[in-house]
Amino acid sequence: MNTRRFLIESLRSHLKAQQITYKDIAQSLDVSEQTVKRMFVQQDCTLERLEQICDMVQIDMRDLLRSSPRPRKLIQHLSLRQEEQLVQNKKLLMLAICTMSLWTEPDILQNLRLSRSEYEDLLRQLDNMGFLDLQGGNRFRLRVARDFSWIIGGPIMRMAKDMADDYFDHRFDGEGEVLRIINVRLAPQSAQKLKVRLEQVAQEYADQVPADADLPLHQRPPLSLCIAARRWVPGPLREFMADPIAAKPKTGTK
Repeated sequence: MNTRRFLIESLRSHLKAQQITYKDIAQSLDVSEQTVKRMFVQQDCTLERLEQICDMVQIDMRDLLRSSPRPRKLIQHLSLRQEEQLVQNKKLLMLAICTMSLWTEPDILQNLRLSRSEYEDLLRQLDNMGFLDLQGGNRFRLRVARDFSWIIGGPIMRMAKDMADDYFDHRFDGEGEVLRIINVRLAPQSAQKLKVRLEQVAQEYADQVPADADLPLHQRPPLSLCIAARRWVPGPLREFMADPIAAKPKTGTK
């Protein structure tokens, strides 16, 4: 077996171990799923493309030299206590967000108000939380799953809700920005289908991070996505509603 074929077959094993599909790779690389299939079937993959896929799945090229991938248990949520720890330590929360956005160490030290000793201590804390695996030379590998999310109604989400005024005090007319508020009446089944599609869109944003990770930080301005859907009538309009069920909003967890 030649070297290229061995590397591609090894990469295929790593993808299978992490349950990553050709479609996931295609979305990350901004190519068609058929193009990705052809890469693996015909084993026609450049070294640069191979490195891009390795970056996406967070494995080292040298990991491909192992015949069997090491199983990795990825987390979809932190515990309530861990989220509280992040809320209480904003520097730790900021670093967690930056690592998920695949910031490099130079970018972190240059753009955050952290000393090297603080940075290394925070990395160790994230390692202890199981958020990432810390390796030599401050290198790390994330342990959060592709569909990782904060706890609904948890400390991070409550903190985000408290910042709603700051978030929405904006025109949303910049490049890549959008704000749409529509009011509709839908059957529950239709609403559920649309919810699934919105979650897929949110995942596409997350999957784009590794695809753009090689760009300089200044070419990757921060973008925060907020997708929300609930049964709700604006407060000023509720008094005009004859339907008490439609007029009365459900209260969420505070």
